Amino acid sequence: MSRKREAVMIGIGILAGLALSGPAAAAADYLQAIPSRQTFYVNGQKVEFEAYSIHGNNFVKVRDIGKAVDFGVTYDGATNSVHIDPNAHYQEETPQPTPTPTPTPTPAPSGKYTINVDHWSREDFSQQANPAVFTGVYDRNLYNTIRQTLVDGDAIDPPAYTMVAKGADYSAVNSVMGRLDNVKWFELYVPANFTNYWQYLDYFAVSSKIPPQFEAPLAFIQPVIAEVNRLGSEREKVTYLNDYLCSLLVYDKNEYAGVPQIFTPHNNELGSDCGAYAVAFKFLCGAADIPCFTISTTTRVNHIWNMVYVDGQWFHVDVSTNDSTHSHTMLLQETYPNHPDQAPEATAFIKELLVPGSTK
Repeated sequence: MSRKREAVMIGIGILAGLALSGPAAAAADYLQAIPSRQTFYVNGQKVEFEAYSIHGNNFVKVRDIGKAVDFGVTYDGATNSVHIDPNAHYQEETPQPTPTPTPTPTPAPSGKYTINVDHWSREDFSQQANPAVFTGVYDRNLYNTIRQTLVDGDAIDPPAYTMVAKGADYSAVNSVMGRLDNVKWFELYVPANFTNYWQYLDYFAVSSKIPPQFEAPLAFIQPVIAEVNRLGSEREKVTYLNDYLCSLLVYDKNEYAGVPQIFTPHNNELGSDCGAYAVAFKFLCGAADIPCFTISTTTRVNHIWNMVYVDGQWFHVDVSTNDSTHSHTMLLQETYPNHPDQAPEATAFIKELLVPGSTK
């Protein structure tokens, strides 16, 4: 072996050792790669490598070095290992078909899981949905992750997960979670049983749980839900819940009453703004198994109301307007004049999450 080739081989060993060093717990901070500006020479000739600087060290692909210096580099998929042959000439690797990702995270004996695919859910629910709703961050992977949680609740092991970058996309997904909340809260979280989550810091799973502060209100409304279940039609059920909530609240744009305050014994109607009405109505519909979520506009003033799925169709319900006008003006209306939706793409996505195919 020539001295130059020998030197390169020693350098490869040093780089490999550096890549594997350091405690695993600190790996997320340690392995921050940025494009390297280092100049590389082979036999006095400048060569271009795709190189990255990690913790002050330059890293390049072994295959790129093999091509520049002329030694053999092969990959053994069966053993997941790289083989270097200094006595062989470099040959371009024949592209292999991309293998189908493993459909589930790999379980360990301890009950922990290792992420080995970009996203996971037990079923591809997106095939049931209107494909037109998959735009931007609202893609099929996100749909399957949330839909899996809606179907299975918090009993998924391992949980469904996908990747969403921090920033505007992450905020948009958080907003969808909040609009879905009913008797359960839907939240993004880091699964504790995923052993290598630090490698996928933009991944998240979705949980759905009844928060402790909702347990008493849920018990309080059981007689109301029992009465709703005795009604014959879905329209009657929604009308009953609208009128029941109006009996507990009075519209006041400067006040807000939360679910624990509304659904508990009290002598007087509680002052509440439109947001409180919408959240409380969502809570009631969730307890009655009626698909419902919040919708809002910013035209002139901020205003929040609900959409419910009744008799195979989505309708607008604005309980705060119905209460303040002592009417059913905005009860099960197909449109809401002068109230443009501020997030129509998210709204369509939520409709399909709650009722697949409902926007076709």
